[in-house]
Amino acid sequence: MAEKRIGLKSEYIRVSCGNDWWSNSMHSNCSYGGNQGWFGDEDKYLRPMGCGLISCADILLYKTGRVQLTKQEYTDYVRSLNTGSLTVGKRLGVNGLSLARGLKKKLKELGMSAKVCWCFSKKKILPRIKMMLEADYPVTISVGPHLGKKRLGVEFYTRNSKNEFVLPDWRSGLVRDHYVTVTGVIENDDGIWLEISSWGEKYYISWNEYTRYISLWRTFFSNIMLIN
Repeated sequence: MAEKRIGLKSEYIRVSCGNDWWSNSMHSNCSYGGNQGWFGDEDKYLRPMGCGLISCADILLYKTGRVQLTKQEYTDYVRSLNTGSLTVGKRLGVNGLSLARGLKKKLKELGMSAKVCWCFSKKKILPRIKMMLEADYPVTISVGPHLGKKRLGVEFYTRNSKNEFVLPDWRSGLVRDHYVTVTGVIENDDGIWLEISSWGEKYYISWNEYTRYISLWRTFFSNIMLIN
């Protein structure tokens, strides 16, 4: 089948980092979205626990058209959001309910009144992702924790020169307990793939692998933050 893609209407967040950081997945010195790894000890919990706040920041920047920033502009903006409901805590970062409440408040301040909530139906995740992308909203999706002894999670893929989905050589290990931002949905002979931004890189998640993971016993809090 011919490849089909549903995605955002405009260019996604590009953060220019100069020589401080180099993207593995982008053909420039710019990132694909934000990266919690840009923050240091002075920012307390942003580096280890800031993935939810990063996703919120990217959504707000995208919706206001600020898609090209320097690293200093981006980190200053994220720090300005790290307050109230969006404060990144020591143990859980920003929990899902606080994330939705804080994003709704920020959108309202920007004149964008919207309902923001977490979904509960796993069967509706994919159609709702497509609905949000068609409405030109990036989508926060959680790869929740798995409370078992075995290290379980989902793989993050990239695409090679032949457009095949492959595991990148710069990272290893399964991902869980993490928020990422969906910027597109791709359907082709290899299946359905979520195009995502995480740690400033463009990755892809296999929809089959994601749904298999979130259906496991003792896997929790895996869904999307719906904006409509």
